[in-house]
Amino acid sequence: MSRNGATVQALARPEAAEKWKLKTVALFLLTLAVLVVCILILCPFVPAITGAVVLAIITHRPHLWLRAKIRSRAAAAGSALLLVTISIIAPVLLLVQYLVRNAISGARMLEDGRAQRGFDTLMDHFPSIGTAIERSSEFITLRDAAQKLAGFVTSQLGGMLSNSLAAVIQIVIMLFILFFLYRDGEVAVAFLKNLLPLAAPESDSLLQRMGDTIRATVLGRLLVAVIQGVVAGAVFALLGLHTAIILGLLTAVVGLVPSFGAYFVWVPVAAWLAMTGHWLKMTILLAVGSLIISTLDNFLYPVLVGSQLRQHTVSVFLSLLGGVWLFGIAGLVLGPLAFSTAEALLAIWKAKSSDTQT
Repeated sequence: MSRNGATVQALARPEAAEKWKLKTVALFLLTLAVLVVCILILCPFVPAITGAVVLAIITHRPHLWLRAKIRSRAAAAGSALLLVTISIIAPVLLLVQYLVRNAISGARMLEDGRAQRGFDTLMDHFPSIGTAIERSSEFITLRDAAQKLAGFVTSQLGGMLSNSLAAVIQIVIMLFILFFLYRDGEVAVAFLKNLLPLAAPESDSLLQRMGDTIRATVLGRLLVAVIQGVVAGAVFALLGLHTAIILGLLTAVVGLVPSFGAYFVWVPVAAWLAMTGHWLKMTILLAVGSLIISTLDNFLYPVLVGSQLRQHTVSVFLSLLGGVWLFGIAGLVLGPLAFSTAEALLAIWKAKSSDTQT
């Protein structure tokens, strides 16, 4: 008698069947508990894992080209990783240098009184605003506020250094994971397919949909951010700012943050123009920044990405904001990915229900 036949006969007895059910439930609970622990362990590294998967997907074709040129899988993965690392580190170093230089310049303006003089000049041109500020802050001057701000920044320096160290750790882990995704990507995909409780065509369709979602989301986000950076850089150049290229690049980087990113560049620039007495340039930048630069994101991204994801503009917008709220910067990908995956799984359930009814 075969082993399966013996198992069926054993389960035919009520006591054996009950014992088998208890063991099955216990195995399920144990598996669920271990999976929850694994998820909790991986939670701190969600940004690193997400970044590695995103980079592996959007650079898949260049990596395949390297694989065709380099026989060794490890060497091809290392070469691809080196190219990605250089392309990430160079812009980051450039932006850090720019931000540090401007932070030092801003601190000097506060120390030598230029910011105070610029603020006084601004209030002279808008006396009603100046009067309102004097009434609401009778005992506080700009210098006092600057000193308090400097004290606050100093007290937060330890936290800033800690966050910087955490960001560096996430980047190192991301690159570590990315190397093995390049080298063993096919193994990872096969393992994921085996985990899914779906037939092979359904697994292929779901993974294809997830990959398309990641590519559309990331590339669409990058495209919109680049357009914002180009427009902002052109405006800064027309206004005669010598750092227009750097400011445009910075706008493109912060433009990756949906809806509000570009404000973090052009609003401080407008404030600086006001403090240095360039009223017409400030007015032009305020108008172009609020009406064009910051609104490009709200209009272009849902239209470009929504058509590729086959989702409504409202769905794309909410998935972005909700994803960022829940997961931080990784939510830019995880939010739309969750919505798209849910839609694909619901379609699979609908197809199964139709097959069952027929």
